[in-house]
Amino acid sequence: MEKLAILRMFAGFPLFGLLLPDISTFIVGRFKDISPFHIYIECFLLLFIIACTLGIAYMRKLGDRPDSQLQ
Repeated sequence: MEKLAILRMFAGFPLFGLLLPDISTFIVGRFKDISPFHIYIECFLLLFIIACTLGIAYMRKLGDRPDSQLQ
């Protein structure tokens, strides 16, 4: 579970790295100035972080049961 949390954390770094310039471009310019490739990567990273978060929640839920083998 720790590896999944670390993976989720390091997936957030490139997401923020792409979001900050895209947000500033959106504020200053137009939405058409943002590369579609950036939008695809940002959506994929968001879905990846959501999947990791759901995986962590599922593992914690399994770990809370008294008969669980996860330690």
